[in-house]
Amino acid sequence: MQRYRRSFLGPAWAVLQPLILMVLFNMIRGFVNIPSDGVPYVIFSYTALVPWTFFSNAISFCGPSVYANAAILKKIALPRESFPLAAVLTALFDFMMSFVILVGMVFWYRVHVTWLWLWIPVLVAIALALAFGIGMLIAALGSFKRDFIFATPFLMQFWMYATPVIYPLSSVPENRRILYMLNPMVGVIEGFRDVLIHGKAPALDTLLVSAVVTTGILMVSWPIFRWLSQYFSDVM
Repeated sequence: MQRYRRSFLGPAWAVLQPLILMVLFNMIRGFVNIPSDGVPYVIFSYTALVPWTFFSNAISFCGPSVYANAAILKKIALPRESFPLAAVLTALFDFMMSFVILVGMVFWYRVHVTWLWLWIPVLVAIALALAFGIGMLIAALGSFKRDFIFATPFLMQFWMYATPVIYPLSSVPENRRILYMLNPMVGVIEGFRDVLIHGKAPALDTLLVSAVVTTGILMVSWPIFRWLSQYFSDVM
């Protein structure tokens, strides 16, 4: 809540971001034929935008999390991972607010609520772990060169178009789908749509790929972060 101080709209910004993107995508759909697997495009797009916005914001918050807390880092002996972790948890708070709106839309469109909603914490956990892994790497490298932080919005913009946020997975050619699903957010986004819209469990093969790739990213980024963290105080 601290970051919303001196803001007129306050925490409402957490909800506005995916809502504005949803409106924008629906306007674009008025000119371009974007399939939605027979689902109203409003809820089709918003169901993907809620987890995507969480993931994107979590990484963006992680980037400056180390150098922005340089004064604390130099005075108090804290695990360096606590800074990017706090950034991810901040984005998680925003996600929960947006998810409330999503639940309201699910009821508005009369989508049945089932026990399959229990998959949602699993999907959120994968997105959180992935954002933490990538966020740690950007935070560590960005402490030495700010270029990594400045480049993050461009990375996230490109990544969004390489993820079935605006369009469904079914629109990706089958001969490229295996390579495409190496993007770990594909399993998360499709999982949200499967559970919340289609009333079925996420595709386990796609979700397993997401979990394995996310684990691999964490196994690489965490040691790099730990190694670089010993030099944080020297470069700040």
